[in-house]
Amino acid sequence: MAKPKKQQIPSQPEISPQKSQPTMTLEEAKAYRASLHKPQVKALSDVQKREAFRVFWTSQKAKYGQSKKIEKAIWLHLKSINMDSPDKFSEGLANFGLKKVK
Repeated sequence: MAKPKKQQIPSQPEISPQKSQPTMTLEEAKAYRASLHKPQVKALSDVQKREAFRVFWTSQKAKYGQSKKIEKAIWLHLKSINMDSPDKFSEGLANFGLKKVK
């Protein structure tokens, strides 16, 4: 024997967002979606940051009048003051006390 069906309560019709808002053209919709997009910063791993600094220091060490010998000390300093991202290397070198010679 089957269970009797419960009476369904009629639900109120949902208002679709298209009816309450004016329609957009394709270009406007693309521009609107593009304006909502916020680029996410790519987090580099410690190995990638270290490699980026190695490449940076290789190209910049002559401008600071230094040799490769102090690279490890500079890197440890940059890590300790949280300037170990590629966009902060120059500021970190200034904090370390190095100034460009040429």
